[in-house]
Amino acid sequence: MQIVVTSLSFGQSPGDIIITEIMQNPNAVTDANGEYFEVYNTTAGTIDMNGWVIKDDGANTHTINNGGPLNITSGAYLVFGKNSTSAENGGITLDYASTSISLTNADDEIILETGGGVEIDRVNYDGGPNFPDPTGASMELSTMAYTSSANNNGANWAEATSAYGAGDLGTPGAVNDNSAALGIANNKIEKFSIFPNPSNTGSINITTATNNPKNIKVYDMLGKKVIDQKIDTKLNISSLRSGIYVIKVTENNFSATKRLVVK
Repeated sequence: MQIVVTSLSFGQSPGDIIITEIMQNPNAVTDANGEYFEVYNTTAGTIDMNGWVIKDDGANTHTINNGGPLNITSGAYLVFGKNSTSAENGGITLDYASTSISLTNADDEIILETGGGVEIDRVNYDGGPNFPDPTGASMELSTMAYTSSANNNGANWAEATSAYGAGDLGTPGAVNDNSAALGIANNKIEKFSIFPNPSNTGSINITTATNNPKNIKVYDMLGKKVIDQKIDTKLNISSLRSGIYVIKVTENNFSATKRLVVK
């Protein structure tokens, strides 16, 4: 089954909201009660999801009617599922529930799209071998891969490890367990540090054990490279708007990534 989310307004851009967690096969409760998916607001503003449409490629369609705004603030999560009763859904607190939301256990797609046909985000999970295929655990996007391009790469997803409610594993509505590096090996630079982080000063310091010259690449949440330069320790980020970024640092042929929050 394919899920498409369509906005009735045209103010959003690709990557403004991304899919960060998918529970397609709960074990503590039935699929009909415990399935959910989670989205995250990558922008610096608040987005109202009330009036958006959730549908699949078949006859299933549902227009969100929250009786008022369904706001997702900057850097926050919303959780969509089938059953809003926590005692029945495995212990999840849903932000919105509809029996129309259904996730196939094997290969499936979740697509977020505006009413004007602009694709906001997409995850095509395959039930293995590229994506995880857990039972009783959600698939979680790495916190180092919060972009609309990186989250369609199965290598950036892993099984959740934190238990919630009735005993299934996941972090619905909270920061994911998975913190694997974005598309590269895990951090190998000794004493790699970024400060201040979060930052509102227009610059940050990037230090390591050796403090040799470093190649710095900064990516926004769409995966677009916004800074590419060589530094010793101080990086000018005054050109960056408020939001979340991924910094890739290369020093002495070793690479590492960290998340940067600009306020």
